[in-house]
Amino acid sequence: MKKIIMAALMTFAFALGSHAQSTPHAIGVHLGGSTMDLEYQYHFNNKNFLDVTAGVFDLNDGFCFQAVYNWNIKQWADWTPNFATWKFWGGVGAGLGFYDADSDDGLFVGPVGTLGFGFTVKDFPLTIGIDYRPMIALNIGDNFGLIDSGFKNFGLTMTYRF
Repeated sequence: MKKIIMAALMTFAFALGSHAQSTPHAIGVHLGGSTMDLEYQYHFNNKNFLDVTAGVFDLNDGFCFQAVYNWNIKQWADWTPNFATWKFWGGVGAGLGFYDADSDDGLFVGPVGTLGFGFTVKDFPLTIGIDYRPMIALNIGDNFGLIDSGFKNFGLTMTYRF
């Protein structure tokens, strides 16, 4: 009986994973040096995807929304053929948010980039990677100027495709 239940669970998990990888949506988290975000991805195809994030900026000094259009630059399905497909991606976009630190209070806006390297597990639609998401922003508020703390945004990203 245990074998039948285990086989049924594994079949269900495999079917769920196979179905989930064929859909274009993913949700996840990004934990970085200057942002901690919830993220949503829309995969147009195997070559490009849109990544939209919302979260805290500079740990506790504000919040930020970012949208980045990414390209899967290179994929390696044969590195670990039974485990995962590895990939390298990059993209460009923009960010918008509110900043409240020292004398730099106000709205900010600026360009965002992404370079990432990670893997997607073959039997389960989970992607884990490390990335660099630099952002330099123009502060529009009490003290007009540049906010460069987003430039140190190295982090870990995890998304689940559904």
